[in-house]
Amino acid sequence: MNPSWDLFIILFFVIMTVYGLLLGRGRVFNILISTYVGYVLATELGNVAYDYMIKAASVSHSLSFSLFGAKVLVFALTVFILTMKSELSGTNDDSSTSGIYTAGYGFLAAGLMLTSVFSFMSVPDRVSFFQNSNLAAQIYSYRIWWLIGPILIILVTSILSRLFRR
Repeated sequence: MNPSWDLFIILFFVIMTVYGLLLGRGRVFNILISTYVGYVLATELGNVAYDYMIKAASVSHSLSFSLFGAKVLVFALTVFILTMKSELSGTNDDSSTSGIYTAGYGFLAAGLMLTSVFSFMSVPDRVSFFQNSNLAAQIYSYRIWWLIGPILIILVTSILSRLFRR
């Protein structure tokens, strides 16, 4: 059996969901916020990072970079640094549904991360990739929901928790 991109994507969703469940709600919120910031920075500063890397590579004559690689690097570094060093945290909820919410947030974070990386690809590369992975194409086709879904669910769960506390 040859592993496919679909298998990698499924494993990524499972790992992020379990990881989110283990970390707790506050840390998953931190990951979601870090992912949004990483997406914005990679989109806006990816070209600057690419230009810098090309100049650095021209000095050493040994490195090769692509715009996609530069954007993914900026994205990954931003998410990593903000997740590890940030003081952001959500509320800790010990209710019985907290685990379900937290696992859901981890799942949504995985979709947001994958959609972000897919958006950094050039159109021809993305089309070629999607021909090899139907699941990746499906995930990307719902990219607007990966972007606004976490925000909507956080708002809805916040409103519902306030209503049921009374």
